[in-house]
This record gives sequence, structure tokens and C-alpha cells, in this order.
Amino acid sequence: MTNDRPEPDIESSIWIARPPEDIWNYLVDVSNDAHWRDGVTDARWDSGPPHGVGSTGVHVGEGTDAMTWRIAEWEEPRIMSWDVTGGRFEGGHAGYRLAPEDEGSRMTLHVRVKPSALMRILMLFMKPRFRRQLAADLEKLKANMEG
Repeated sequence: MTNDRPEPDIESSIWIARPPEDIWNYLVDVSNDAHWRDGVTDARWDSGPPHGVGSTGVHVGEGTDAMTWRIAEWEEPRIMSWDVTGGRFEGGHAGYRLAPEDEGSRMTLHVRVKPSALMRILMLFMKPRFRRQLAADLEKLKANMEG
């Protein structure tokens, strides 16, 4: 994350036995999110290629409204982050960081919720559940990438 953004509310990372470029290529095909992110049933770019800062997309989840987003940071093949522009997490920010590590890569997923007082209070109670879910999602991504 850039220095002008607050620290993430939740961050989780995992080592994957693949180079950053392979993981990056999987992640930028956002339709793959439905294969490794719990609750995501559809994910797609709304804007055409080439993708980068300012590109937009949407995620649809089980029993929730669509979440729209806009790419905020894009440094291929290392950093992709987005601001949530619509849906129940509007105002939030999330992203991925990839770094070479040993014979593979360190993948880090970070999430920052919108700064409303209600969401901050809810995060006090929900943070452990969200942290477990991020870790489970990353385990699923690892299995998909290494399998």
C-alpha cells in the first residue's frame, strides 16, 4: 500500500510455490476469484483492457448486492489494489502484494473497511472471522496455483 493510505484492518499472507508473474496472471483474470474467494459467485472487469489504475469491475456474492470497484494501484506483477465504489463495503479498500520468496512467492491480501463509526465498531467483533476467512481464501488460492 502507498504511504498515504491508512494501515489495513486485516492482512493475511501465504507462500505459494509459483513465481509472482504466474500468480499475477491468475489474479488479473478476475473471473478466477469465484474459484478461490469464498462467497464470490461472479467477478468481472467492467472496463476493457489494458487494465490498470482507473479500471473498474464488479464482484457478485451469495445473497448480497453487487460490489463495484476501481483499481487504485497497479504495479505489474507486484501490486494490485482497489477502492470499493458500490455495495455494502463502499468506501473500503483492498488489494494484493506479491514478492519473490525462496523458490516461490509471498502473496499478501489486505483489507481496510470504510471509516464509518458503525463499521469500526462491527470490525471489533468481526475481525477474527474475517481474518480466518482471508486465510482460508489464500489457502484455496495456493491449492489452485500449485495443484
